[in-house]
Amino acid sequence: MEAIIERIVEKCIQSEFIEESQRDWMAYSLQRKFMNFGGFFILVCLGALVAPLPQVILLNFGLAFLREKTNGLHMPTVFSCFITSLFCEYACLYLINWLQSSTLSTAIVLLIISVAIILVLAPCNNSAIHCSNEELRNMKIAVRKRLILYCLIIPAFLLLKPLYSIIWIVAAAADALLLVLAKIGVGIK
Repeated sequence: MEAIIERIVEKCIQSEFIEESQRDWMAYSLQRKFMNFGGFFILVCLGALVAPLPQVILLNFGLAFLREKTNGLHMPTVFSCFITSLFCEYACLYLINWLQSSTLSTAIVLLIISVAIILVLAPCNNSAIHCSNEELRNMKIAVRKRLILYCLIIPAFLLLKPLYSIIWIVAAAADALLLVLAKIGVGIK
């Protein structure tokens, strides 16, 4: 996969889509995209072994929707990323199951705490992404817009099927936790 990414990056430089100084950023971005698509599929398949498929898809989609702008924890190797993602997914599926038997107010408190953490800590920067201050400011605005949309969808899910709102609340909590882990120095710094 690295050879394919390198060829794509080289073509982008030759076509003047990016500058040479953006080589590492482009390679990392492409690697993340490929990993996200492949990882999403694998995580959905493995999650479906322990939970209903719609629940697993909605959880992974909610988390991917937020993480695309917030960043957060990134692991140094493909294997450590996969294991961390799988552990996170299974923990989320357990939490969803637990929250179903809890009160809605517990889920709402979890959402409020998660949104507050995301607003304070996102977006995350690291040595592989190395965003400029201006890029981080723009990303912060994008995080807020995405979070507003996310929070508006949760009540709609509540009306359609309460379980769906719980799933997205847990996805927000997972995103917040991944931000905290990144900020305390876990993963790529």
